[in-house]
Amino acid sequence: MSTKSLILDYDFASGKTCEHESDQSAKEFMLLGGSGVYTGMRTVNNGRRVFLFDDHLQRLSNSHHQVLGGTHAPQYWRTLLMPLLKRGLSSVRGESKITVLVGRECLRVQFVALHGPSSTNCWVRLVSGHRDDPEAKDLKWVHERESLEQLIVAPVNEVVLVSWSTRRFYEGLSSNFFAVRRTGKANGFRGYELVSAPLDSVLLGTIMKLVLDICQRDGIAVVYEPAVELEQWAGAFVTSTSRLVLPVERIVYGENEQCVDADNPLIMHLKRSVEHLTTEKSELIIDDQNH
Repeated sequence: MSTKSLILDYDFASGKTCEHESDQSAKEFMLLGGSGVYTGMRTVNNGRRVFLFDDHLQRLSNSHHQVLGGTHAPQYWRTLLMPLLKRGLSSVRGESKITVLVGRECLRVQFVALHGPSSTNCWVRLVSGHRDDPEAKDLKWVHERESLEQLIVAPVNEVVLVSWSTRRFYEGLSSNFFAVRRTGKANGFRGYELVSAPLDSVLLGTIMKLVLDICQRDGIAVVYEPAVELEQWAGAFVTSTSRLVLPVERIVYGENEQCVDADNPLIMHLKRSVEHLTTEKSELIIDDQNH
């Protein structure tokens, strides 16, 4: 595919699908998507599998209900999306970022080459703000966050929303954010606990959900007390579809900066655990004969 992306448009009324190539980036695709809901998925295993597909279907169903009053269960979206994913992924090579937009009249799917983080660690900037209705992936958020995205200038990779009056952190513009605190003298990752924003105050991202599942599996304490206490943080990281688990090495706030340990044992454990689950937690879309 020589252009930036491939787009499939499915019309609900006619049941017809149109295909065209585009120069739009994923961000431009969402900004021009009108009103509705969205979700962003990624492939693994050289574009053959979609990571956490069932979680994305559930999130699409929930958001469609909350924003557009829809009543369709996840199985409806699976039946609708599967042939579109097969068609799109059969036409592209390598890993793809897949953006799904759902409005009242149509469903649109964009396939664009997936570009992961340019570094193994990142910087984040803490900025005052809070997302309205965080539990739904409403396209209006794509427009509301646009001005804050201007603050993402290298080496800063993400803006994290905080309330300076209550000194609480929430989430990134396109990610979830976690801090890590030491709990005792135990060696390795078991000497730390995870600090998270309460689940009803942020969008529960698919990678965030997986991280919390890993913590439950491995007996890692999760504390939902998101106080901005930089002096007590032993580390921090962001999670998202494209980043997976990305450690933070520096936090910028106002004119100040603070370094944190990007190699913290708990963060490294969670990062490796997520990466190891990419095949197990993904669904085969394209078999070898068709790719």
